[in-house]
Amino acid sequence: MHTALSTIAAVGPYGHGSPPFFLFPAFFVLVLLAAAVVFGALRRGSWRARSDARAVLADRFARGDIDADEYRSRLAELSRK
Repeated sequence: MHTALSTIAAVGPYGHGSPPFFLFPAFFVLVLLAAAVVFGALRRGSWRARSDARAVLADRFARGDIDADEYRSRLAELSRK
């Protein structure tokens, strides 16, 4: 029993000293993919919020709630953000 434990400790559970070589690149690819998904979701969310704000502003202008000067002023403010 002592021999089996010392063999596992020396060469690892896979029999050749380290985990399979494909685990390291696969882990790296998964981390990059997760970062891309998070970054994409954050970018898309802020773009969508600006787009929605512009749509609301255009609707208010079309209904006559705000005049052309106020519309242009608010649209310019949205474009700066």
